[in-house]
Amino acid sequence: MKKYVALAALMACVPGTAFAQDKPEPKLDGVRVEARIGYETPTVSGGGSIYKIGSAVSYGGELGFDLKAGKHVTVGPYAVYEFSSVSLCDSTGCIKENGNLGAGGRLGFIAGDAVIYAKVGYGRISFSGTGSVAGFEAHKDGVQGAIGVDFNVNKNVYLMIEGNYADYGKLFGTNLQRRQLAGGLGVRF
Repeated sequence: MKKYVALAALMACVPGTAFAQDKPEPKLDGVRVEARIGYETPTVSGGGSIYKIGSAVSYGGELGFDLKAGKHVTVGPYAVYEFSSVSLCDSTGCIKENGNLGAGGRLGFIAGDAVIYAKVGYGRISFSGTGSVAGFEAHKDGVQGAIGVDFNVNKNVYLMIEGNYADYGKLFGTNLQRRQLAGGLGVRF
């Protein structure tokens, strides 16, 4: 009787073992392309006060390359561009944020099917005006950073969430910053 119980237990384990071997390893390095959507708040500050230019949706994409630099570490460059719908209007006209460009480096730590990462790099924000400020255009360069995580949902596709901060220094005598929370869908090749 003990032989039959042992044989039944062994047979019950075989399909599970075969199923576990069929799961493909997630791809956590290589070229990646990402579609992103976020919520951002550009602010100006001076004299101890902080003023929001506005809060609105941003959307765009990121292109990057992650290289394994050890069993649990990835490094690589990235470039991102996001359009923005932020605007500040009064009776005389509107100032609109046109978009944000970023490029820099990313350091990731592999944790199972996820990569927890930090980014630092160059950022450029663009504004334009309408109404009485028509023809107004300004671009400001600065430093940006982010922390985030991407999690593979299959071998090549991942979901991501990220928090960003950029400091552009002074624009017309006031400090300019940008805060953003973004999520997205990416593919690694």
